[in-house]
Amino acid sequence: MPRKIFILLLLATILYGQDSTRSEAFKDTRYYKPPIFKAKYPSYSLLAGYLLVTEANRGDPFAQHELGIRYLIAQGFQADTVKAVYWIRKAVDQNLPAARFNYGILLHNGIGVPWNPFEAYYNFKLAGQAGLPEAQFAYGILLTDNLTVNRNLNEAYKLISKSAAAGYEPAKAVLKQFERMNFIPVAEKSNVENTPVINDETANIINPDWDLDFYDFDEPVEKNSDDNIEEILMKNTKNLKRILGLDEDENIGLSDTTGFGILKFASDNGSPEALFMNGKARENGILFEKNIVHAASNYLRGYRLGSFKAGENLFRLMQDESFSNLLKEQIKSGDPEAKYVWAGIAALGYNNQITDKQALDFLKSAVDQKHVPSMIELGLLYSSGNLVEKNRERAIEYWKMAQNLGSKEAEVRIAFLEVAEDTGKSNIQNQIQILRKAANEGSVLAEALLGLCYEKGLGVRENKAVSVRLYRRASQRGNQAAMNSLKRLYDEIRPPEEEFVIYESD
Repeated sequence: MPRKIFILLLLATILYGQDSTRSEAFKDTRYYKPPIFKAKYPSYSLLAGYLLVTEANRGDPFAQHELGIRYLIAQGFQADTVKAVYWIRKAVDQNLPAARFNYGILLHNGIGVPWNPFEAYYNFKLAGQAGLPEAQFAYGILLTDNLTVNRNLNEAYKLISKSAAAGYEPAKAVLKQFERMNFIPVAEKSNVENTPVINDETANIINPDWDLDFYDFDEPVEKNSDDNIEEILMKNTKNLKRILGLDEDENIGLSDTTGFGILKFASDNGSPEALFMNGKARENGILFEKNIVHAASNYLRGYRLGSFKAGENLFRLMQDESFSNLLKEQIKSGDPEAKYVWAGIAALGYNNQITDKQALDFLKSAVDQKHVPSMIELGLLYSSGNLVEKNRERAIEYWKMAQNLGSKEAEVRIAFLEVAEDTGKSNIQNQIQILRKAANEGSVLAEALLGLCYEKGLGVRENKAVSVRLYRRASQRGNQAAMNSLKRLYDEIRPPEEEFVIYESD
């Protein structure tokens, strides 16, 4: 598993237009921020609609592009995504760089056209080579994610530098990320080195609200030393929510907006980042009384939800004989947390000092003590057939026990099962809302499962572009299943051309 990858989130969506762009998923959620469409060409900004149509029909690419934008935002025309795409495409056929860039955004986000990141890449590339700074930025970014084409950080750096030099602010911000990772580009001539820069008002026709996350599996929480935990919790509410995977902007029902309160809320709602941080704090006696067993419990839960570093730290603890002895002592005293940890590490294959039956007995004993994480774990074992014979009904039984005791993770798992099976006995839209709410509240599991709903059309209209956004977000946070699904979606439509063959393995 790599430690550093760039993940691009093209979050542009349209809140206007016909059903091809309308979706409940585009409302009230951090994943779908509407772009700002503005008709900026000086020669056409005040032109009457019928004259603009006349010029567009005569073949003027600037008029065609302008007309397409106006159809998107219902400026002088009834909103019509089909006509908008038609006219923007006409301008693309005449190789207008701004039209290529905007069309690339539509393709990458499945707005009015089927999601196609490869065709989007092609349009970004041509517009970037023509000198459009925004397109150079997009072209460069797609060279970093290792999904559309092979990762090439050196070429990406040069393209983004070119865009930044032309004044594009997002590119300047990304260069700072390169600096923070101490990236030193290889000195070689870029294929856009001598490309003239196109600086005109077409650059601002679409603001796609680029949201680039340089994702390091050690960042932003896991890379920090133990001494920085309190410093992290002192960040402003919005930044801390972002770090822990919560919706930055939405009112998500936080009753305690202190750093400690946000950390607890995120942990309770299935944030692997928060669980890792909780484990570190408890292991080192920061903010909490030092408790190695509770630290291991948080690491175990975080790892189950995708935190690579949580798994590393749990494994590290297991190498210390004193930790094993502590677990045994705590189990003898009846501590359900210790039973849960010992059984969990046995199920993961981290330790073979106990038999499968003993691990199962520990979990069942902890469940009898109303230990919620043990209920989740038992459900997972019965769901997967690990340590026990696979039994879906028993899995649901344990998850419902946990749900009745307030477990958000159990609620998410049950909601997804209701949606996937759709027996007609439950309100599917209510279950979808549970998944959306949980995703906004930090649940990486809900993000990944909601992505699957959009991919397969389970309880929602099938939408690959929305699915990709959700999988991206979950994979950013370490969820390997989401990353595998993301790769699969790309591979299903990957063109055969050599440029799109991925050689580097993640």
